[in-house]
Amino acid sequence: MSARRGPARPALRLAGWLLLLLGALSLTVWRQTRGVALQKEIRALEAERAIAESERMTLATRIQELRSRARILRVARDRLGMQLPADSQVVLVPVAAEERP
Repeated sequence: MSARRGPARPALRLAGWLLLLLGALSLTVWRQTRGVALQKEIRALEAERAIAESERMTLATRIQELRSRARILRVARDRLGMQLPADSQVVLVPVAAEERP
C-alpha cells in the first residue's frame, strides 16, 4: 500500500497546483472583464451626465430669458392689455403705524 501512495502524492500535488493556477487565472480574467464592463458603463454615464448638464444650462438660460423684465412687459402688454402707469396714475397709500400694547 505504501508503494502506491508514494507516486500518487506528486500527481495530487501537481493537480492541486494546476487547480490553484487555473482558479487564479480565472479570477484575473473575470476581474479584467468586469473592469472593462465597468469602464464602459462609466463612460456611458459620463456622457449622459454631460448631456444633462448641457440641458440644465439651456434651461437655466431659458428661465433667465422668461424672467426678464422686457419679456414680462411685452407679455403684459400684448396678452393682458396692460401698460406701465403714468406718474399721475400712481397712488401711494399711507400705512398706519401698528399700535403697541
